[in-house]
Amino acid sequence: MDFTKTTRNAGVLLAYPLAFAYLKYFAMDFSGDFTVLKRVLFVTGFIILNMLVLRGRERTPSKESYFWYAVMFIVALTSVTGISEVVSVLGLHLCAIYTAVVSCSLLYEGRTGSFIMADLFNAGVFKSFAGFSNLFKDFSGKRKDGEKTDPVGVAASISGVIVMIPIFIAAVALLCGINSSFDASVSRFLNSLSDVFGIEFFAKNIGYVILAVPVSLYMYGMLSSCASSNGEEEKKAYGKLISWRGACRKVSEVMASVVTGCFVVLYLIFFSFEGSYLFSAFAGRLPEEFTAAEYARRGFFELTGIMFINMLVFVLVSYFTRREGAAGKISSGMTIALMSESVVFAAVSFSKLALYYSRFGYTPKRLLAIWGTLIFAAGAVMVIISLVRKKDMSRKWILFTTASFALMNVISSVIYFMV
Repeated sequence: MDFTKTTRNAGVLLAYPLAFAYLKYFAMDFSGDFTVLKRVLFVTGFIILNMLVLRGRERTPSKESYFWYAVMFIVALTSVTGISEVVSVLGLHLCAIYTAVVSCSLLYEGRTGSFIMADLFNAGVFKSFAGFSNLFKDFSGKRKDGEKTDPVGVAASISGVIVMIPIFIAAVALLCGINSSFDASVSRFLNSLSDVFGIEFFAKNIGYVILAVPVSLYMYGMLSSCASSNGEEEKKAYGKLISWRGACRKVSEVMASVVTGCFVVLYLIFFSFEGSYLFSAFAGRLPEEFTAAEYARRGFFELTGIMFINMLVFVLVSYFTRREGAAGKISSGMTIALMSESVVFAAVSFSKLALYYSRFGYTPKRLLAIWGTLIFAAGAVMVIISLVRKKDMSRKWILFTTASFALMNVISSVIYFMV
């Protein structure tokens, strides 16, 4: 038996049932009944499908893919009891797309890094639509590039099955005429099939049956296109992306320093006005005019927005500014100062959350807020390290964000069941 052909056929056969299950029991299931089990089963099925497609093309998944498989499984298992069901479901979709290129080592940088959005777009758009017809090609007998099965043999096999079906039915009918108990058992079995797969079943699920066709083509096309790629297209595209990023760096270092410096000075002035209020929670005391709930809520979301703006400023400066000579060092220094202020904002946010948590206890939203503040703080620290050491820290921040989200979901689930 040809193991490669068998696994490829298994992948082809699994694609449609998995797409149907995805639509009915994962993407559009709002009942809440066995939701976690359905998501875990779907994630397991998706991983199996990816492994079958890879094996069917004589490839093995990369080592890093197991990290993303584990994250998907943990997030699915804790999606209801974790810190945010919406974020968990969105994260599962992104992880599923990302594992398609990770498992085949098709990342633009060769590993997880600052081009992660381009990697997601490559898998979710380019690879999936380019391979939209792959399921039909594999089903019709195309096994490898340049290799096809005998079409006469395929037709003969299908014809044989068609011919055998009425013969099998005739044999069952004759046996039913011999033994009444066997006849009754067959009747009960056929009635149960009619209840499950009868007209009522198709009437309720006709939408899923139809929509599962393009979903299976998309999903199988994405996985099979990635598994069939040798990475040459990604290498060429990566070179173009690097050239494009270099071409975007037209803004002078002086202008970037001035713009970034304005933000730095703005926050220093703000600290002079609000410093005593912002840092009061560190000493465990509150301003007289505020209750604990009012103090914790007041300004928290604004602080989160400020941290987001600071990260956005860094991204824009990083992508559009030249970094050459003394002016480049000044620009980097301003960015470091800005990120340092972000760390201060994150510390203030943590103090507010800690005070609120100590007074009013656990809720998933509060743990979600802690995670959001944590990744912003980690991002600011990673930027400082990258500018000081001249080393890209994007990979570490992405892996930290992903792992910390899974960990927070586990912590939230443990607290949920303990309480």
